[in-house]
Amino acid sequence: MKRLLVFICLMFVISFAQENETNDPRAIIEKIRIYRLTKELDLTTEQAYEFFPKLNELQKIDQEFRAEQQEILKELEVLIESDSREKEILESLSRYESIFRDRVERQINKLREIREMLTPNQQAKYLLFQDEFEREIRQMIKQVRKRQPK
Repeated sequence: MKRLLVFICLMFVISFAQENETNDPRAIIEKIRIYRLTKELDLTTEQAYEFFPKLNELQKIDQEFRAEQQEILKELEVLIESDSREKEILESLSRYESIFRDRVERQINKLREIREMLTPNQQAKYLLFQDEFEREIRQMIKQVRKRQPK
């Protein structure tokens, strides 16, 4: 059953790569991540059905934060360039703190939900996988940048 799930994930990755003419690197990386997570955590079919939607929700929290963060940072740039009053700057800084706090709370809650559906062994493997996968991606990005002519 687990091999079937891995095979289905692999086919999904391959079909997505073929369908997506633009070959968006982020989408491809995400599909590889899903495949490798399924294999690394040795997820059952039931776990995969619960786990990946929660993981997507966790990523959405981060995306929403980054969008709001960029908005506030642009706002702060304008405020600083226009010599705005400190009160306006403090309001923007306060908003930033608020969205940051909200993000952390939402992430903690979502991580708790994820932990509840995994065994302790899978939880540990998940944390180790996340760290290693992010390190691999950063390394790949460095290599690509080195190859690009300046």
